[in-house]
Amino acid sequence: MGSDCVDGVEQVPVPDGHEEAPVPVVRNADHVTLAVHDRDAAIATLELFGFRLDHVATIDGGVPAEYMGMPDMRAEHITLALDGPPRFEIQLLHFEPEADGLPNEPSNFTRLGFNHLALRVDDLDAMATDLEANGVRPLNTAMSFIGRRLQFFEGPEGTTIELVEWLDDSAAPTA
Repeated sequence: MGSDCVDGVEQVPVPDGHEEAPVPVVRNADHVTLAVHDRDAAIATLELFGFRLDHVATIDGGVPAEYMGMPDMRAEHITLALDGPPRFEIQLLHFEPEADGLPNEPSNFTRLGFNHLALRVDDLDAMATDLEANGVRPLNTAMSFIGRRLQFFEGPEGTTIELVEWLDDSAAPTA
């Protein structure tokens, strides 16, 4: 079994027999949740990426708080949606009272755990121009890697959002 190298990444074929095994698979990402200090700034920034405010709920203890391991939690739960198909949400948690003293680390690709959120776009240059015109800070210049053009931006609370434009749309997965 041989392998090829594309853009510096080794491409290894799927071993025989693996594609036939019936295994359950994830359909698509549903949501990601960000804890934020400034809900209005987070909403405004995410709207620039095409998300729309869907609904706001209050978590005041109870089952949702217990599920998250914080039985006394009180927070606004703000849902922003990117309509699909498939639909994708960014859910914001704005704690009440605000959690003081928490580190507000800027975008950092080396931290463990969540690294970045990648969003597919049709025209990276047009989207990047619009984001920058509206004050969203780019973290790099656009680059090409494994059949895609990529660019990172700083999102709410120092999260990193990557824009992805597939170069050969026929190779891109569909919904």
